Amino acid sequence: MRVLAVGAHPDDLEILCGGTLVRYVEEGHEVVMCHATKGDRGSFEYSSEEIARIRDEEARRASEIAGAEHISLGLSDGEVNAADPAQRLLVVDLVRETRPDVIITHSPGDYMADHNEISRLVFDGSFLSSLPLLETRSAAHLVVAPIYFMETVTGLGFTPTEFVDVTGAIETKVRMLEAHESQLRWLREHDGVDMVETMRTASAYRGFQCGVRYAEGFTPCLTWLRGTTKRLLP
Repeated sequence: MRVLAVGAHPDDLEILCGGTLVRYVEEGHEVVMCHATKGDRGSFEYSSEEIARIRDEEARRASEIAGAEHISLGLSDGEVNAADPAQRLLVVDLVRETRPDVIITHSPGDYMADHNEISRLVFDGSFLSSLPLLETRSAAHLVVAPIYFMETVTGLGFTPTEFVDVTGAIETKVRMLEAHESQLRWLREHDGVDMVETMRTASAYRGFQCGVRYAEGFTPCLTWLRGTTKRLLP
């Protein structure tokens, strides 16, 4: 199976579904980790160009730890816009080139615009990618792939209906997140948050909900053509 995970920024996937992606890889599936933006607006230390380069290197390192492929759409922080036709076509081509059997992305009710906008872009673009007469650089992917929405940050406003046991993957998930050294420093300085500790706490809470030590929660997108009787999560 081919799995496409799309986050707004470098480190979002590691925080919100990193253990699940590790489990997919361990089970022999192909995983693509894509972040929409360059992470180029969050730094007290570097210019936009410098921090974008650093964060790209960190994202590549985290993907390597997971055993996944790394892709960036190259947008700027704060500029993800589901109404932008050019961005919609970027996602159409992302789906056509990766040809996923299942997609994981942000819940549409998260705490900031980039997360919510990429959620909408993935929903729209994955449908449009199946239209053979919509011409882009890649051939149509004639599948409207099922979508699973991952956690909101800290789980606020999100009630999972499916869980993945990530107990055996939690230390790999930690190493993936720790690869984002510059972002962890930014979150401490800007928000007063230890994101590794926050991630562990959130994963432990989801584990408590489903009877394991650590888990990640998801909800399926249940629009027409997306539903399935198959278990697509690990």
